[in-house]
Amino acid sequence: MTPSAFLDSATGIVVVTLIFAPAILAIIAILAIVLAVVSRRHKERMKMIEQGMVPPPPRQQKGNYYGLLITGAILFAFGLALFAGEMAGQGRDYTGGFIFGFIGLAMLACFAIIRVARKNEQTERTNEYQPPPAPLPPQP
Repeated sequence: MTPSAFLDSATGIVVVTLIFAPAILAIIAILAIVLAVVSRRHKERMKMIEQGMVPPPPRQQKGNYYGLLITGAILFAFGLALFAGEMAGQGRDYTGGFIFGFIGLAMLACFAIIRVARKNEQTERTNEYQPPPAPLPPQP
């Protein structure tokens, strides 16, 4: 192996490492932060249980599904524009338009399905009888 070939291969390795290192480090940092938050929350709940307190139930996060609507509409319009551009230019490659268009349609379908499911959940909740919560035991 000649020295120049080794130098070229080492340079390539360094370049690839420098390209992917920030993304890998960001993923590791995000995972570490999530792990620290979950661990801290668990310790707080355990401490409350040890002191005889009843910890509050975990919060129910209400997801915002309007991002699906916006992103789906944008991708669908982008795919439609690519498709129309290829048609106007008499090109034969409609793949880009179809890919973006169908991804956009799938996101719009997800939005509609989630919206219907959430409406059904809300109507079921209002129709159910929910007994009052049991009183907490007296504190010593």
